[in-house]
Amino acid sequence: MDDASVRMRVVFDERIGDSRAELAELLGRCGVAGGRSGYLAEIAARLEVFGSAGEPSSTPILDAGADGLEYFRRHGPERARRQRREFDFDAEIGRRYASQRGIPLAELRADAEQLESLCSDMLDVRHEPWQRAMWQRVGGFADTLRVACDAVERIVFDKADAVHRLADDPGPYDDDRYEARLAVFEAACRHAEADIADVLRRLGGEMAATDLAETRYVG
Repeated sequence: MDDASVRMRVVFDERIGDSRAELAELLGRCGVAGGRSGYLAEIAARLEVFGSAGEPSSTPILDAGADGLEYFRRHGPERARRQRREFDFDAEIGRRYASQRGIPLAELRADAEQLESLCSDMLDVRHEPWQRAMWQRVGGFADTLRVACDAVERIVFDKADAVHRLADDPGPYDDDRYEARLAVFEAACRHAEADIADVLRRLGGEMAATDLAETRYVG
């Protein structure tokens, strides 16, 4: 991994760590003590050991945490009734949670591998210093793309994990409990949106510096 990719990983680690700290604090205020279970626990174990869970896309990660949405489906209508309004689960909860569905993680990793392979082949046959320097930059971008993909996977996992922990609440509606859990949900959505946007912005900057700006990674 080149120096630029290492620096980017450090930046992502710090930002993701800050987001996790806020989510942990908000979950603590809810009194949520339950751990991970099911598929999310498997993903967490892979992230811990390998730094990447190798998920094909963001969708199965979000699906694994979606049971926490049932709290809002169950209690949202009562909160809305007390506020004298209608409750629209899809608009207020469902679509916000699903906004990171469909990110093609496996496809992005494959692109990084193809770039890496191409660079290796070209470095074997290109001997001019300027040519080698150019292909080394492209190889560095392959590392950066992989780092960015892993960061996005972790960000989506943190969102799903936080929401999943809201699932276990069989009690009756309570204003304070609902607001505390809604704060977790809103923070999880906010961090996912902002953190992924930051990853893409930095990835676009690295791409421009590598003369690859005409690809599909930046809109």
